[in-house]
Amino acid sequence: MLNYIWLGLILAGVIAALSTDITDLLTDKYRNEEPVDIVLTLQEDIEPEAGKEAEGSIRINMEYLHSFYGLDPADQREQNFQVYLTFSSADAAVVRIPAQEEFPSIWNEMIEAQPADEDELTGTISILSRAGTATYNAEFIPEPIRFAVLQKVTNEGIVGYASIAVTIALGLIGIMTLWLGVMKVAEEAGLVQTLAGGLRPIMVRLFPDVPGNHPAMGAMILNISANMLGLANAATPFGLKAMEELNKLSKKAGTATDAMCTFLVINTSSVQLIPATVIAIRASAGSINPTEIIVPMILTTATATIAGVTAVKLLQRLPVYRKQLD
Repeated sequence: MLNYIWLGLILAGVIAALSTDITDLLTDKYRNEEPVDIVLTLQEDIEPEAGKEAEGSIRINMEYLHSFYGLDPADQREQNFQVYLTFSSADAAVVRIPAQEEFPSIWNEMIEAQPADEDELTGTISILSRAGTATYNAEFIPEPIRFAVLQKVTNEGIVGYASIAVTIALGLIGIMTLWLGVMKVAEEAGLVQTLAGGLRPIMVRLFPDVPGNHPAMGAMILNISANMLGLANAATPFGLKAMEELNKLSKKAGTATDAMCTFLVINTSSVQLIPATVIAIRASAGSINPTEIIVPMILTTATATIAGVTAVKLLQRLPVYRKQLD
């Protein structure tokens, strides 16, 4: 079921991104293929020709630029932006404009949407006429932006996080092997049984409807003990066995009893004495001290368990939550 939920969320994200991109194309948000009037000034007075590289700046009226993209009007001033050019002919060049604080917001969006990782706006410049020494009247056409949101969702979202998940999963192998080995030694040494013996007096009070010598009580104690030590793999079969035995005590099979609800809350909140999985994830992610969360984890999980048990004990007294079993 969870896989279908994840698939639905992914499809919803793709559809939302696609609808946004189609809207942007229909409204011509990025003014693709439309030139922006500029004044180009080269650092050196060179003769433009194919293959030459040059540095310089472009001057743009910011009020005009904001109006061009349909943005809120800016100050009526001119702004210079540093540029790097590679001439493809005497009157055309590929240009790179490093991101600057004075960029209009839409240019920053276009930089994020472009496939290159560099923090710069790319496009082409066409020289119209010479305006002075190393200065030209020109037009700047940014690289067209199409389906920017969809690319971001697929490349950075779906594919990117899938890659991160694989990296983290592989990094967990070593540390998980270590902790599971330590926990297995603890299990073989009888630590789980010792902890179970200490839990029995508390369990009898939490589950007054379950006989102390019933198999359900033993399975629940072993499940909770294994969870407290971070032995999730060992805890799962005990949990399933406990629910199976608790179902036998129900007056109507398949209907949740007070004991089932209480056990489910305890199993879900699960007090963690040794959170092996979280420690392993922190170590895989490069944490300097991955075990420093042990005390906070004990406090938070204990608080969650107390709150959960208190809530279930209070709610089970309310008539609205009680089903009459005839």
